[in-house]
Amino acid sequence: MQLSKIGEFGLINNIRSRCKSSSPDILTGIGDDAAAVKTVRGKGLFTSDIMIEGTHFDLSLITFYQLGWKFLAVNISDILAMGGRPDYFIAGLGIPAACSSGDIDELYTGILDMARTFNVKIIGGDTCLSGHGLILSGTLIGSGKKVITRFTARPGDAIFVTKTLGDSAMGLELLKKGGKKVRGFSGSTPRLELIKRHLMPEPAPIRDTSRITSMIDTSDGLLIDLGHICDESNIGALIYKDKIPVSESLAKEAKKTGEDPLEFALKGGEDYALLFTAPKNIRTRAFRIGEMIEDGRYIIDTAGRKTPFKAEGYEHFKQ
Repeated sequence: MQLSKIGEFGLINNIRSRCKSSSPDILTGIGDDAAAVKTVRGKGLFTSDIMIEGTHFDLSLITFYQLGWKFLAVNISDILAMGGRPDYFIAGLGIPAACSSGDIDELYTGILDMARTFNVKIIGGDTCLSGHGLILSGTLIGSGKKVITRFTARPGDAIFVTKTLGDSAMGLELLKKGGKKVRGFSGSTPRLELIKRHLMPEPAPIRDTSRITSMIDTSDGLLIDLGHICDESNIGALIYKDKIPVSESLAKEAKKTGEDPLEFALKGGEDYALLFTAPKNIRTRAFRIGEMIEDGRYIIDTAGRKTPFKAEGYEHFKQ
């Protein structure tokens, strides 16, 4: 069957069904933000991300420094989404002949600056010549006391998100309209803030995860990522349109273009906020946007109308 028919997540489910293991060392395998295994020191977390020129980034719109920063940041976000701490990074690079040693130095400056933010150690990798553009493949190893998965949400849990949504998607749109790289962000404006949130995401951990029941990062969009929690936990969700956090910068830019900022917040990806469920009485600074229910997936608008939602967002292979 063509990949365009089954999509990225259909492909992942096929691979997942073929690679099942009954090993007691594997706590969580394929299908979450990271794998979790028992180690002599506790629980190890392993995640991997690929970034391909022409699919994930356009070198005419991003500097090598920004790319290096983002390359590690997206891997860190996956470890944080499992309730873990990122520790060690391995970077594989497929480098086209057009790249210079200075380009790769700049890429690693971005990687190392993000690594210092989270005390991550770069411990290895591989390089080879690429005939099809720049390819980055990263593996991040982390650890944690409590592993938080997507499949343990419960009906009655509240739904939270740690920061505003839609900024990165709008930032990408503005970047494409400008048609050139943005190298500096001094003299910040709403436009520059949104572009920076796309080019240089800033993942942030949740300090106390003891009462969190499930979690995922918003890499593909709120609706599709919440859909993953619903699918894995086999329950439904109800979200309130007026509770979805939208930044002032996004609201201003959307007003200029006549677009609905909530479309960006609901379906735009690459915000790398943490989307989690927890008991309703939890004390947190995160935004509460809804609750988990027994069945169905709905958005309630300001007039109280309830509309079913689909898992819309970014998905590789799907047309």
